Amino acid sequence: MNPFERESVLIDVLKDSILNNVPHGVLIRRIRKEVLKLSQDRYATLAGISRRTLSDIEQDKESVTLTMLNRAFKPLGLKLGLLPRQTHMLQALLTQLTQHGERHDHS
Repeated sequence: MNPFERESVLIDVLKDSILNNVPHGVLIRRIRKEVLKLSQDRYATLAGISRRTLSDIEQDKESVTLTMLNRAFKPLGLKLGLLPRQTHMLQALLTQLTQHGERHDHS
């Protein structure tokens, strides 16, 4: 898979995660397997966490801290954030962010 294909799959997985409320663990596991094609051991090393912690994250165990979740997402260029639960608010936010980005692209 070339970098453009990986980015496309990553965007599809993220979109699915946002629109369908996919848990963080499922998201990490899908990206690790479908996009990066890495084992838990290799991905955990890349993220700077133990394989056990990665396993706990992928199983959405409640004992995982935000710090560990952010470490797990960091190699993907992602971080945790807040999104509106209501679809219309999410759409409005995405529209505003897109418009903001377009203004800065033309600067």
